[in-house]
Amino acid sequence: MDKQYDLITSGYVSMDHLIQVSSPISIGYTSLIENQDNTKIYYGGCGLNIAVAVNQLGFKALPVLRVGGDWIDNGFKSFLESRGVPLEGIQVLEQESTSTSYLIQDSKQQHITLYYPGAMDKKYAIPLEDSLFQNSRTAVMTVASKKDNQYFLEQCKKYNLPIVFGMKDDFDAFPVDFLKEILCESQIIFLNEQEKEIIEKFFGCSSLEKLFNIGKVKIIIVTLGEKGSVCYEKTENGIQKYHVGVGKIDRFVDATGAGDAYMAGFLYGYLKTYSTENCLKLGTALSSFVIQEKGCCMKIPSSQELEKKGRKIQ
Repeated sequence: MDKQYDLITSGYVSMDHLIQVSSPISIGYTSLIENQDNTKIYYGGCGLNIAVAVNQLGFKALPVLRVGGDWIDNGFKSFLESRGVPLEGIQVLEQESTSTSYLIQDSKQQHITLYYPGAMDKKYAIPLEDSLFQNSRTAVMTVASKKDNQYFLEQCKKYNLPIVFGMKDDFDAFPVDFLKEILCESQIIFLNEQEKEIIEKFFGCSSLEKLFNIGKVKIIIVTLGEKGSVCYEKTENGIQKYHVGVGKIDRFVDATGAGDAYMAGFLYGYLKTYSTENCLKLGTALSSFVIQEKGCCMKIPSSQELEKKGRKIQ
């Protein structure tokens, strides 16, 4: 049976406000805001960023999330419609506000994040509709409340959906026992270097490759910042390892959403059934586009531009 959605994604949504100050934030002192666009809303959230990018690249990705009654006034609904994002997985809580973040950065690139969970608060979590999962090919799990992701995982297991997992270094969302369960159920896992070390410690192993003997995992990708990324893949000939460098850019503006873009670019290639190495290059390529603009979803190229850039990645 043909599936209506190529991906179904979990994760928080956030109305992001980006605030730049000249001096570090200190209690008792006033910091002047430097950027004129500090009141502009940038729509974000890990699962949403991935869904938006994948939809713009020609596939159907369904985000499962909750919004407040303000989602029309704040432009979020129009934003999703303009990007071709399906709305069937969105629950509207009229009495609440949509989740909001204030991302504060000083001249030393130090960050403070203030977050109001609003409609995404765990107290509003409810079991998810069967039809959403029956009509999906692959599931992507990112940061949400533990309760939300438990409901999401239950449905993935019920309908035998392959799970792609992005941990995002959040141990409130993924306490140890739950994290171990997700890792064992996931077929593709995305980590950074710090998360890699933590997971190796959890499982008492010196190498991520031992995870291939524990659960369903087939591919593990570790992003290395300026050093690119490395991938371990389970094949008939044993564990294969690939390394891909970074993409050239004209300018660097904002790294927010770079990891989500990497996942989205990889998944675009995965859905196209490209080789794992080419998927890595597409992830790197999409990330290099996104970091050249403010906002997580503001510079998504066409699929042709993405593939052209991907071919240049070494």
